[in-house]
Amino acid sequence: MKRLGLMQAPAEPTATEMPPAQEPAPTPPAPTMTAPAKSEDKKSVAKTTATVAQPAPPQTQVAERDLIIDTPFWRAKFSNRGAVATSWIIKQDGTRQITAANGNPLELIPQDEIKQLGAPFRYRIPWAAELTYQLNQANFQIEGANESEIALKPGEQREITFTYQAPGITARKTFKFDGGKFVFDTTAEVVANGEKKNVELVLGPRIGDATNAQTGGSYANHYQAIAYTKEGSRVQVDGAQITHQFAKITQIDEATKRIQIDKPLASDVEGIKIIGGDGKNYISLVGFARVTEREGNNQTLTLDALPEGVQVGNGVGQAADTLHNSYAWAGVMDHYFSMLAIPPQAVSQIALSSVQLRNGEQQEVAQDYPSVAVPVDSQASTKIFIGPKDRELLIRLSNELGANLEDIIDYGMFRAIVRPIVAILAPALDGLGNIFKNYGWAIVAITAVVNLLLFPLRWYSSKKMKQAAKHQPRIKELQEKMKKLKENPKASQREIEAIQREQMEIMKEANPMGGCLPMLLQMPIFWSFFIFLTISLDMRHAHWLLWVKDLSKPDPLHILPIIMCVTMIASTALMPQPAAADPSMKMQRTLMTWVMPIMLTWFFFLSAPSGLVLYWMVSNIVGVAIQLVINKMTAEPQAQPADVSKKKDKKPTQRSRNVEA
Repeated sequence: MKRLGLMQAPAEPTATEMPPAQEPAPTPPAPTMTAPAKSEDKKSVAKTTATVAQPAPPQTQVAERDLIIDTPFWRAKFSNRGAVATSWIIKQDGTRQITAANGNPLELIPQDEIKQLGAPFRYRIPWAAELTYQLNQANFQIEGANESEIALKPGEQREITFTYQAPGITARKTFKFDGGKFVFDTTAEVVANGEKKNVELVLGPRIGDATNAQTGGSYANHYQAIAYTKEGSRVQVDGAQITHQFAKITQIDEATKRIQIDKPLASDVEGIKIIGGDGKNYISLVGFARVTEREGNNQTLTLDALPEGVQVGNGVGQAADTLHNSYAWAGVMDHYFSMLAIPPQAVSQIALSSVQLRNGEQQEVAQDYPSVAVPVDSQASTKIFIGPKDRELLIRLSNELGANLEDIIDYGMFRAIVRPIVAILAPALDGLGNIFKNYGWAIVAITAVVNLLLFPLRWYSSKKMKQAAKHQPRIKELQEKMKKLKENPKASQREIEAIQREQMEIMKEANPMGGCLPMLLQMPIFWSFFIFLTISLDMRHAHWLLWVKDLSKPDPLHILPIIMCVTMIASTALMPQPAAADPSMKMQRTLMTWVMPIMLTWFFFLSAPSGLVLYWMVSNIVGVAIQLVINKMTAEPQAQPADVSKKKDKKPTQRSRNVEA
C-alpha cells in the first residue's frame, strides 16, 4: 500500500519506539512514507512498551464521521480521521459576498488532491515518521459535539476536542471557534511512551480558488508559502521553488531498497520525495522516503522503504525545506486568500514542502501544492486565520492579535512608499464605488482625478522638455566646436572655457533632467495604483460594462489592451522631444514610440486583469488630453506673414521685365 505525506528526515529509531497502526489503513489522507516494522522491530517495540510505568490505555475505536462548523463568514467540515479539515467554504468578509470564479460557493481546500497529499491540520512530528503516519490514519473521538453540524452566531463560541488513544500513545487536538470571527484557536499534543513530542500542524496543501482558470501569463494565480519573522522580514516562496525536482532515478535495487540518481543529493538532506508521470501530460506523487545510507558521491541512496510504483526515470526532490529563524507567523496563500498560523510566541523553525501535479491535457501547466508545517503548543493556543487577504480586515486582525498580518499583502519592493499611498487610494475607490455602484467607473473617476491633480507637474515637465528641444541645435553646435578645440587644448583654452560657460547657461535654462524629475515624482502614485488594483479583492467579479464582466480577469476580447496600446503610442508621440539628426537617435525614438508599447501590451497587458488595464488606458487617455492642452499653452508664437499688398506692389511689371531682358 502507498504511504504518502510530509516528512522531515528522522534521525531517531522511530520504528522501534511505537507499534504500527492497529486498525486497517485505507487510502491515506495525509501519511508519511516509512518502512513497515520488521519482526525483530516488533520484539523491540514490545520490550520498549513494557518499560512504560503506567499501563497503556485502550485504543480508540470509533467510526469515521464528519463534523460541520457553520458561521456567518465560513462553513467548514472536519473529519475525525486524522482530525483534519476537509472543506472550507468562504461566504463573506463582512462587507461583500464571496464566491468562486465560476459563481459557485468558494471552496478553499482542493478536494481531490487532499486524498493523496493530506488535509490541513494534519500532524507532522519531526523524528517520528511512523507515529506521524499512524495518527494521520487514526479515527479520533470527537468531544464537545454529539451533533453532525454546529451553527455559531456572532458572539457564540464552541470548543471541539479530537482525542486518540492507543498502547503507549495519546494524541489530542483542540479547536475553539467564535461565530463572529475569522480567527480561531487550536492546540495539539502527542505523548508516546511517556514522552511528550514536539508537534507541528500542517497548513495546506495550498489554499485558494481552484476554479480560477487563469494559469498562464504574468498575473496567474500563484500558490505560495509565506512567513514573517519577529524582526519584520517577509519570506515569500512560490510553490514551484519549494523542494523542486533536482534529479532522476537511474537504477533501482528492490532487495536492498537502493536507488541511484543522476545528480548528488545534498549532504544535509535526509528525506526525499519521488515524482512520477511522464513529466509533460501527467505529473504525480509516487511517495516520500527517508535516506538511511548514501554512497558513491551521494548518488547511491539506501531508503527506509521503496514507495509503491517507484521506477527508473522518476524524479527526485527534497521532502521538506526547514527554515530556521524567529517566525511570528507562517502559512500558505494564493492571490486573494490565505491560511495562517500565529503562534503565541515566535517559533524557531518551519518546514516547507510542495508537490507539483498535472493531470492530463485539460491542465495547461502543472499545479503547485505547497504546505507549511508550524510548531503548535499544547498549553498556549495558536491562532489560525483562514480567509481573504482584505487590507482592512488584516489591519483589524493585526491590532487584535498584535501581529503584522497586513504584511501578507505584497506591496512590492517600494512597500515603504506604496503602503501609505494605498491607505489613501483604497477608501477613495471604495467611496466612489459606492456612489457609482460600479467599481469600474470608480477606477475611471479616480484615475482622471489623480491625473488632473498632477497637471502642474506635467506642465512643468513639458515646458522643460520643450526648452531642451529648442536649444538642442545650439548644444549640438557647441559640442562639435568643443571636439575641434580639444585637439589643441592649450592654444584654445579661452575659447573652451567660453563654450563651457555657454553650455552651463543653456543647461540652467533647459536641462532635460528638469523635465524628467516631475515624471519621477509621479511614479510612486502610479505604482501604488498599479499594486493596489493587482491585489484588491474588490476587483473580483466586479462588472464594468458590456463584455467586461470581471475586472480581476483579462479582457476576453482584448479591446482594452488594444486601446491602451494606441493611447500609449499617442502619449509618447505627443511628448516634446529634441530634434535628432543622428540616425541612431531617430531609431531609438521610433523604438520608444512604437515598438515598446506593442511589446509591453503583448507580454504583460493581454493577460493582465481588466481593472488594471482600464486604469492604464484611462490614465493614457487623460494624459493625451492634458498633453494636447499643454502643447497649445506652450506653443511658440508664429511669425506674422508679410503684407500681401506690398508683395503685389513689388511684383515686376512687363516693362521692367523687358528692360531686364
